[in-house]
Amino acid sequence: MERLMPIVKRLCVYCPPHHPKPPVPGGPRDWEMHPSWIAGMEALNAYGDWVSSFVLPIAFQWIEEHKAEVYASVPEDLRDDVGVVIAAAFKLVKELPVYKDGLEKSAAYEAEVASGTFDASKTNPVWTGIVKKVRTSTEEAFAEQAPLLGDEQE
Repeated sequence: MERLMPIVKRLCVYCPPHHPKPPVPGGPRDWEMHPSWIAGMEALNAYGDWVSSFVLPIAFQWIEEHKAEVYASVPEDLRDDVGVVIAAAFKLVKELPVYKDGLEKSAAYEAEVASGTFDASKTNPVWTGIVKKVRTSTEEAFAEQAPLLGDEQE
């Protein structure tokens, strides 16, 4: 059985995972679970792989560039604990001007969303397009089988 992607540090260095092959390694076969459950688990696995393969290497590059500051608060025996190191780095990041600026912009964004004035047309257009295609395909697949499944998916 294949393993899910690990999040591992060795000797204070992040070790990026190998990309697992879909579907979720060790997960149920197509006929064993509800299709939405399987799709959800595969989507969570894909998201976890993206975080481990793209986001964490960026984070650990920043940590490497600020190693002395980050590890100053990390006990020696926890230097390879990803969660502890990320938490130590995040404490530093929260004090940076760009993070504080982002907090202010986040409040403005939330206010625009709440008031209905936010224009999402330029926000993550690639991801938005993928979501729309996946959602449409899922709805079409269930609609094709509605006479057999009823409308439990609504």
